[in-house]
Amino acid sequence: MSTTDHRFALNVHRSARSAAPTVHIFLQRVVRHANGMLAVTPLCGSLAEIEGEIARLQQELDGVLQQARQAFDGKSGARQA
Repeated sequence: MSTTDHRFALNVHRSARSAAPTVHIFLQRVVRHANGMLAVTPLCGSLAEIEGEIARLQQELDGVLQQARQAFDGKSGARQA
């Protein structure tokens, strides 16, 4: 899955004033419906489809969590989105 396919990303801020970074998760891809609601999944017509979307969301968030752990551990290679 490429970065552009991900719905979520981690933004890492580093400051000379603090040894610890600050981070936040942001949405890279959403759909705004006519009623103003934001969707992070496509419309699903079955339980299996929504279960698949939820599994993909969990995988993406697990990846974001790993990036956050790397950022706070100070390891090189922590990606900034």
